[in-house]
Amino acid sequence: MDKKEKYRQIINQYGILFVVVLIGIVFTLSNKNFLTTDNVINIFRQMAVTAIVAIGMTFIMITGDIDVGVGGVACLTGIVISLLMSRGISIPLALLAGLLVGAALEFLNGALVTRFALPPMVVTLGTMNLANGIASLLTGGTAVYGLPEGFLVIGRGSFLGVPNQVWLLAVFAIVSTVVLNKTPFGRHVYAIGGNAEVAKLSGIHVKKVKIFLYIVSGICASVGGIILSSRTGSGQPTLAATMNMNVITAVAIGGTSLNGGSGTIWGSIMGALLLTMITNGLNVNGINSYWQLVVSAIVLIITIIVNRND
Repeated sequence: MDKKEKYRQIINQYGILFVVVLIGIVFTLSNKNFLTTDNVINIFRQMAVTAIVAIGMTFIMITGDIDVGVGGVACLTGIVISLLMSRGISIPLALLAGLLVGAALEFLNGALVTRFALPPMVVTLGTMNLANGIASLLTGGTAVYGLPEGFLVIGRGSFLGVPNQVWLLAVFAIVSTVVLNKTPFGRHVYAIGGNAEVAKLSGIHVKKVKIFLYIVSGICASVGGIILSSRTGSGQPTLAATMNMNVITAVAIGGTSLNGGSGTIWGSIMGALLLTMITNGLNVNGINSYWQLVVSAIVLIITIIVNRND
């Protein structure tokens, strides 16, 4: 391995960490309230949803596909569980129904992409609109309230001073990292992203693996929708409006190649942390948080250019 390649690997692995530290220093110097304990906890609370959904997206993007429908899945999940609980259905059954909604929608995505060789972006864009449309039809475009206190603990409670959704993120991160890095299935995921035809010839059932990964992405998106509904105490048709952009950007700037074949769970989580720090830092400094959309778009465009050059 030559020095250039070695430096490239170091940048891919640790570059995002350097940027996170740099952004943290900049916002700390600009406002002393940025690095307070309460604000740091708030940052991790806010980033947990993006990071959890990004974990599912990472698997898909490593194979060379992309899922732009996770926001719709999260939205519909939040609506379904909120409607069920507001009508007296138990919390466990409502949560199970929400997870099944996400899994079913993403199974549809995976089946359409693999069975008919359709472009993933087109398919998932269609199911996103389908999910958002159903959510609006079920609610008439209004929010659903009246959720039980026991459900609100998921998004508002904490354990040992750490928000519950951060503990959930830790579980997802550990399990997914082990699966991706330490199991034959994880090696199959990377192999498909490297060259799907070669992977197929080597005995890997590419279609089944991809469909399963879409289902995993759906479950992650549903968990994100559950947390958001718990945090806000409602199911809202527009609750996950910016999720697609945030998640894809987090995964991309975290080092996952848009062409497939490479990527890490660690990188995607750090990407989610970086985006959340930017939003939080802007808020702390009194700058309109909508600037985050501008920043995310710019970062994503730069990442696409870098990926193309590579």
